[in-house]
Amino acid sequence: MQSISKMIDIILHANQPVVLAMIVNVEGSAYRKEGSWMLFQQDETQVGVISGGCLENDLQSHARDLFETGTVEVVQYDLSAEDDLGWGRGAGCNGIVTVLIRDIDQDFKRYLRLTHQKLLAKEPILFVQSMNMFNDYGGITQNGHPYGNWKDDMPVKMDTTIPFQHQAEQQIIRDKNVYVQFIWPDPSLYIIGAGADTRPLARLAQNVGYAVHVLDWRQSLCNEIYFPTALSFQIGDVGKLVEAIRFSPLDSIIIVTHDFQRDMNIIQHIRHTPLLYLGILGSKKRTQRLVGGEIPEWIHSPIGLSIGADGPEEIAVSVVAELIAVRRRKMM
Repeated sequence: MQSISKMIDIILHANQPVVLAMIVNVEGSAYRKEGSWMLFQQDETQVGVISGGCLENDLQSHARDLFETGTVEVVQYDLSAEDDLGWGRGAGCNGIVTVLIRDIDQDFKRYLRLTHQKLLAKEPILFVQSMNMFNDYGGITQNGHPYGNWKDDMPVKMDTTIPFQHQAEQQIIRDKNVYVQFIWPDPSLYIIGAGADTRPLARLAQNVGYAVHVLDWRQSLCNEIYFPTALSFQIGDVGKLVEAIRFSPLDSIIIVTHDFQRDMNIIQHIRHTPLLYLGILGSKKRTQRLVGGEIPEWIHSPIGLSIGADGPEEIAVSVVAELIAVRRRKMM
């Protein structure tokens, strides 16, 4: 499933008309919630999903009518009906879903280009869309600076938000119905160590939306042959490589060098760096030796959820599951 950041990139590089569909309200239960995006291209390519397959065909027909019109349409689907004519037949949902469908014109594309630049700089954005006047939209940066067509009040204080938490809703601002949504940059995962056991980890992490970066001292292992989904490779003394990176509190690191001295060197460089997740492969006793005592709460070791995983593929599943749980604040 493509992230919103990747969908924006697809829009900016598309050589054909694109229509954006986004869920702006859900009453009851539905397959996906407010803030879910999907793209429809003129050649009928679809990117993303906003239902279990029961709405996409109808949305495609709406998209055909919107290509190159610069217009916006709002469609509501009642998924609660259980008869053969109802949207909810076999969908496993019983809610009402409201979808905003927008032809991507040049003005909106300019707004998305600015948004994309900020996301690449690891800066979250608050997207604001008037539901009364569809050309009244824009973004607000983490510093509170608006851009785009939005000139009104700031609906939410960015500094009170929890990273990567889903927040999308409609609000009333000065008698106007406004849809607001936090758009987060793709989470970055730095895998330090390019052994064979990290290959499925890199692949699976990329599949669930991580921008994967691989660091290692061996060029023969740290390359796109073994890590075709990685975004970048850094080769050299891993301690110096880590020291040169400006990590963000939104970043995650997994140390998998299988080398005690290298691990100790890396930890010395990053132990005071705010991170979303830091995991170290190895036993609890080994990590205690690395940190010189009890393992701090912010270090995950052994890494991965305790699901009885065995072998690189299953361990990768347990580690990525833990990464998601931390990102969504769902750790038990």
